[in-house]
Amino acid sequence: MGSYSKMNLRNATEADLRFVAEHSISHGPKECPSSIDFVYALEHDGDLLGVGGIKLLNATTAWAWFDLTEYARHHMKDTYRVIRDWMEKLMKTHNLTRLMAAVECDFGEAIRTAEHLGFHIEGVMENFFGDKSAYCYAKFAGGTS
Repeated sequence: MGSYSKMNLRNATEADLRFVAEHSISHGPKECPSSIDFVYALEHDGDLLGVGGIKLLNATTAWAWFDLTEYARHHMKDTYRVIRDWMEKLMKTHNLTRLMAAVECDFGEAIRTAEHLGFHIEGVMENFFGDKSAYCYAKFAGGTS
């Protein structure tokens, strides 16, 4: 059955957000967005694998974000499965037709992760992360492009 059955998706705490900020695989400065509608933490056998959430932009669209720790690398297949399942459930629950995500243009690991999770590039957003540009990714309900 693998480690998938041992994973626990729960509501994130401030301590979870601080922990991931200190142990993030992206190694950049972190700040928690001020208005996130839904925030979750993913853990496995007591190890925090990451945090993520969505911010509703309108009745059918939301920004999705997540940040993984080094611990997630030991469980990537199952971590991806949980995140994909979580996104699909949230899209159905909230009648979303579109999820969007921003990924730094030079962050190869994050680009591969977004694409593995079913997102595709729609364009480039200049200076999205300060002086760094980001790809705007989108994922649609039912997996359509």
